[in-house]
Amino acid sequence: MINKLLECIRYLNRQRNLKVKPFKLAIKLAWLNRKKKVRSIFHPDEYHSVAILMNDQGIGDAIVTSYLIKSLRENGLKVYVIVEKRIAFLFEHFISVDGVLFYDRKKSIKQLKEQLQSTRIDVAIDLVDKGHNSVRRCQIIQAISPLHTIGFNQEKYKLYDTSISYHEYTSHVSTRSQKILQLMNIQSEPIQYYINIPTDNEQFVRNFIKPIIESNRKIIIFNPYGSNEARSFSNYQIDKTLSFLSQYDDCTTIVVGEPNKISHIEAKKNIIINPLPSFFDTVALVKYSTLVISVDTSIVHIASIYNIRMICVYNNRIIDKQFINNFVWGPNYSNAIQIFTNDNLGTGLGDPIANLDMSIMLEQLKLEIKNYK
Repeated sequence: MINKLLECIRYLNRQRNLKVKPFKLAIKLAWLNRKKKVRSIFHPDEYHSVAILMNDQGIGDAIVTSYLIKSLRENGLKVYVIVEKRIAFLFEHFISVDGVLFYDRKKSIKQLKEQLQSTRIDVAIDLVDKGHNSVRRCQIIQAISPLHTIGFNQEKYKLYDTSISYHEYTSHVSTRSQKILQLMNIQSEPIQYYINIPTDNEQFVRNFIKPIIESNRKIIIFNPYGSNEARSFSNYQIDKTLSFLSQYDDCTTIVVGEPNKISHIEAKKNIIINPLPSFFDTVALVKYSTLVISVDTSIVHIASIYNIRMICVYNNRIIDKQFINNFVWGPNYSNAIQIFTNDNLGTGLGDPIANLDMSIMLEQLKLEIKNYK
């Protein structure tokens, strides 16, 4: 009886917190925006430096944003990125920028201000809509104190001097970058991502795959794990896929992913569990592959850079209750084939990929291997 009562109390508390949370967010945002009375006028010809807010973002976001970064830099703007340390390594050489500003949510915003002492930011760019991390983003904008701030669907908040109205629920996320370029009177080129594989990593991978290439075998990259369980294959699905691929003696399949996630996978005939630890090694492996199979969007975007034939699985996730992830974060190139789960739960996590009928993917995989023989 007591346990049931406690469970009921916990449930009611969770429901209360869910209802109160939006009000708390609104109050905090109003408080952060209170000091700014007037929005600044946009003068694109007068700006020389830009900071792109990329805190709370991942590898896939960084790769897609490389298009915007390159376009801005080619038009004479210095580009800085504000990132957390977990993805800062990408901006050392892999994606070229003029400077990296570190944000640590566990530390005071003063840490960011200290990094800005000798750096002036003319324009701050926030590519995402209002969400659970909006308070952090507003605090960062205040710390930067730019001449002008550009955001999306932020018309209620004066910290954003220009708010681009954007409701293209099925458009690719890179369309936002094009909107920024249009606003800044910069000609937007066809969307392309720009990365630089470190020379040592690429050479190491070339040596690693040399015996495979010399034996006239094709390289297949299999990436079975996404950023969470819902976007990952189950152990059964992984084993079934690898058993299928092991039949092909003219192909070598390399399983890639975070070492701690793929280490338990059992190697089979014609199957290699990637022993190379660096993310940049994985990028190079994708570059030299014939076919990629992935559930993870960072690998999807890397494959698109090299126009590699790909089968990618998407799980009908809905972002912010309106943006359709299958399109917004889709591969966005013609050499990719998307396979969708069919639960259609319509949630923020999406359908469990573990529920996917593997016969659908294996049939498509059979066709792909047949086509390049």
